[in-house]
Amino acid sequence: MLRARHSEHLKVGIAMVLALILLPPTGVCADTPSKMIHAIVQMSGTDIADESFAAKPKIFWRASNQYCRVDEELDRANGIHGRLVFNEPDAWLINLADQTAKHVIDPGPTFNCRLPIFAFDAETTKGKIGELEIGRELDFFHTNGAKLIDGPKLSFEANYYELKIADSVLRLVERVDIHAPILIVLVQGDKLYKARYLLWDEVPFKADLFAKPTGVKIEEAK
Repeated sequence: MLRARHSEHLKVGIAMVLALILLPPTGVCADTPSKMIHAIVQMSGTDIADESFAAKPKIFWRASNQYCRVDEELDRANGIHGRLVFNEPDAWLINLADQTAKHVIDPGPTFNCRLPIFAFDAETTKGKIGELEIGRELDFFHTNGAKLIDGPKLSFEANYYELKIADSVLRLVERVDIHAPILIVLVQGDKLYKARYLLWDEVPFKADLFAKPTGVKIEEAK
């Protein structure tokens, strides 16, 4: 199975961005999905400078456990415009700035793409917090016994959830009318990180978003 890790940008290389990590199998949908999640998420918090690349919004798509995609903004300073496309068992790490790509084949034994929200380091990615993924947010909180807590009144009805995992605390704000996350907060000691959702929507599945890239020079990853 393949997992996309959020790094400063894709120049860290394929070994850092696509970690081949064995996780508990969740299965792959045998049928072509009819719907997919489309999300735009902006990170902030401790060690994330406001003007840094890490603070720029990223666009995500996911359908079942087979199809995942991440689009990053252009990083002019490093000449990188990153895109990750997963169509299990295939994945492509693409730099639109120079029209190159690397192709990776998931070795299995299960074929599940992963989009962890908080993946700042290997320990977090491999741990329980790494199981909190784009498109699976509310399921994660409900499955792990999150508690409803009080929160400020907003212009729409909202639920506030809190979940403690070891020495970390996760909080999620749900917009009730569309059952969508609008903010997830991670507190670890004196560090705090926020994933703010600029968009979270369920839309019709578009297979071409997860197709093999064209117009780029593809190198097979070794």
